[in-house]
Amino acid sequence: MYLDISKQRLPKIYKRNGKECYFDPIRQKLIYITPEETVRQQVISYLIDELEVPTEMISVESHLSQYGLDSKKRTDILIHGLDKEGLKFPLVVVECKAPEVGLSDKVCVQITEYSNLLGCDYAMMINGNECFSYHYEEDTNQYLQIENLPKYEAILKGKYIKTEIGELPPRIKHDKISEFVKENRNDILEIGLSTEHSLACTAFNFLEGLYDTRHKMPVRKYEIFDLIEDCGVRRLAYGNNSGGQFEGLYRSFLINHNGNTDIVSIGMSWYSTSANPDYERTALCVAIDNEKVSHHALQLVLDENVEITGKTLAFYHHGRIAVCNQGSGKVAELRELVHKKRPQLICDKRFYLGNLVDDRLWSLDDEEVIKLVENLISYALIRDEYRAIVKARK
Repeated sequence: MYLDISKQRLPKIYKRNGKECYFDPIRQKLIYITPEETVRQQVISYLIDELEVPTEMISVESHLSQYGLDSKKRTDILIHGLDKEGLKFPLVVVECKAPEVGLSDKVCVQITEYSNLLGCDYAMMINGNECFSYHYEEDTNQYLQIENLPKYEAILKGKYIKTEIGELPPRIKHDKISEFVKENRNDILEIGLSTEHSLACTAFNFLEGLYDTRHKMPVRKYEIFDLIEDCGVRRLAYGNNSGGQFEGLYRSFLINHNGNTDIVSIGMSWYSTSANPDYERTALCVAIDNEKVSHHALQLVLDENVEITGKTLAFYHHGRIAVCNQGSGKVAELRELVHKKRPQLICDKRFYLGNLVDDRLWSLDDEEVIKLVENLISYALIRDEYRAIVKARK
């Protein structure tokens, strides 16, 4: 949800050691100016001026240990109430991020963790562009998304307005996709502006199929993994082995692989390199969350790896693979492992991931899409197995 705090007042600016600082009205000290600090100060003004929170009921960067918790972590902003003895207790935890930091599920987990530890009824995360607020429901032991934090007096009374999530809108008809993409190209942020129009249209079709939760990937045993649950669409942020950062909506799947339960997520993102930042291609991304890392295991740049023959799209991958800060792995070695685990993915010197015929709207219960997604997940899992082998050598 969008919450405009850009016009909220900021503290007076001073200079210290040649750097500009805010004089924080809560901490009563000079704080160096950063994008995140600017958001934090705008939020403080919003809480005081718009939500009518008394200044003395706000604390900034409070250590959890101050509340008797065995933790070195600290909250960005806490709003307090007073108990019957006149002692402060935490009511709302607020997490502030810089505008360029996405409000992913990871940030949501962070604020709900703090809220649980402190016993707060409300939680909010904000980056100056987006804002998400929640109220803890004791009956269900879950956090309910609400429209915005209410005013302070309403917070004290436990009031809120639930966010109404309506039905998914109907998808763009297949024969209207080309026209829609042409008219809205700049607003489809997941697709690179340099991607050729016909490929952008098929990428949009696939992307909309990922986001359409009316259709689910069948829960069953696949060749090298078991699908436990189609977890729907989540807002996530991932890095890759080259140091890039990608944030956006992903379709997530809970799987069992080699006796371990992991989460694999598939999304799409525009992609460019530092050598040619204006050349924006489109990448189909497969991310893996396990007990050690959360990262993109595969970034399939569609512009380079999709061959179109008539209405048929064939998805391939060249096999190049980065292994953290250890450089590149060997494609020949990866091919040996893929041949051992899932030989049908081998196609001459490339890896074959599946075909789609562009004559309909694709969805996750479409057999061709199911096969492509199975291959994408399988290939990503095998790539991570290979990365583990290379790391073990070092």
